[in-house]
Amino acid sequence: TLWIVVAVLSWSVKSAASFQQYTNLYHRTFLPRSFIRRQMSSSSSGSGDGGIYYNDFDGYGTSNNNNSGGEGGENDDDDEYIDTDTLGDWRTFRMNLAESGVASASLTRTKAKPKAISKENEQVLRSQSTQLADEFINGVWAHATSTPEVGGLVVRMPLEVEMFRNYQHSRMGQKLRSLLGEETADNTSMAKRYFTAQKMVQNQMETIAQHAQDGVVDGNQLDEGSQELLSLYLDNQATWQEVCLVIDHDADAGTASTVVLNRPMAFKLTENLAKLVLEGSYANSRSSSSSSSSNNSGSIGGVSSSNMPSLDRFVEAFGEECAVYVGGPDQQGETALLLHGFGDLPGAREIVPGSKLYQGGWMAAVQGVLDGRYQPLEFRFFVGKHTYTDKLLDLGVVLGQWQPVAAARTLALKQCISLPKPLFHEVMDLCGGELKQISTMESRKRDDIVLGSSTTTELDPNDDIFGEDDLIDELDELDFFDDEPLDL
Repeated sequence: TLWIVVAVLSWSVKSAASFQQYTNLYHRTFLPRSFIRRQMSSSSSGSGDGGIYYNDFDGYGTSNNNNSGGEGGENDDDDEYIDTDTLGDWRTFRMNLAESGVASASLTRTKAKPKAISKENEQVLRSQSTQLADEFINGVWAHATSTPEVGGLVVRMPLEVEMFRNYQHSRMGQKLRSLLGEETADNTSMAKRYFTAQKMVQNQMETIAQHAQDGVVDGNQLDEGSQELLSLYLDNQATWQEVCLVIDHDADAGTASTVVLNRPMAFKLTENLAKLVLEGSYANSRSSSSSSSSNNSGSIGGVSSSNMPSLDRFVEAFGEECAVYVGGPDQQGETALLLHGFGDLPGAREIVPGSKLYQGGWMAAVQGVLDGRYQPLEFRFFVGKHTYTDKLLDLGVVLGQWQPVAAARTLALKQCISLPKPLFHEVMDLCGGELKQISTMESRKRDDIVLGSSTTTELDPNDDIFGEDDLIDELDELDFFDDEPLDL
């Protein structure tokens, strides 16, 4: 047994540094934001459970760079730099830790094969890509995190959840907390918080509607609380149940970019749509200016024209099947983002090391589809994006609008085409815990969602944990965002 002890001690010494790095990474990922000093140049406070963090807006944007000691100082943080390249597949490590508490960096899941969230969704995916379907069925996962990260998701929270999370900086949130009881609000069930907020919003919106004249509400006639609620309501409706892929996030510069995964625009290409995808919404003006210019080599929507296929070849490859999405309201004048999972595609680059999510490679993608090596629906095109400055995405997380989620790449690569269960519910259910409860309550809002049984069970607001009979089996959003493309 002596050599076993020696071997264990030797392994322990060799692994100590790596284990410390994993521990530091865990702290940066799961602990409240008051512990995550390197993510933002601010001092935050927060609390939460199950990876969901609330009310850590205090001190947002306050720099600690001048501190020489104490909290946030340079001398109290020996783990300032973490070389994630030495950690192996740290996302898998973190996923295993989140799901099972077992800290394994092995590429193999430590849990058993995940329980299917939607068999019908899996069948739809298999009809589009057998390889991606196998990867999804055998290894899909998702869990909540505290901050947005490139290659991860951010999910738009319902207004009811946003109000509860942001009670420190919202009149409506404070009113909700008062209704729940200041001393007991944090201990109330998610269902009670949700339904209390829902009733409060309904009553307040009815009050606002009473101020309408000829169908128009004059905001100047509303009190501050009603003005705030109306603003929150309209913003929430504009981004309702969006699931976004984070493609850029610089915490120091305060910038970020995301694309919406579940807003389909069209599934076939016309010539005009092909121009929109290839050249952006300013294609006509660019064509006019380039024809009068002596230099036509330039770029198309920020992408070198030498790396772009011709319009005819693009339509030939993707004309009959092409999944085009509205990625967001910003930069729609630029060339669409081409997203896929093929690391060996010439011209493609990984959006962040280890994500196995790739963008670009237009010429090779078109040629590969024409040659039959790839299927058209193995590629996704996003026109426009959400762009953020001044740390507004991070602020949106702090204010309860967005929930960051780390997820398997298959959730970003799969198409949102006629999904029986919308992507929002699929991601939330995979995360489990409170997010799964929120998904359940959101589905019960509407009478056009078909549940697994023929009858709808009323939910008790005092229930903390739902039983199996209360959980969503399958959903059908009918003619909503995940089902039919916009009629162009």
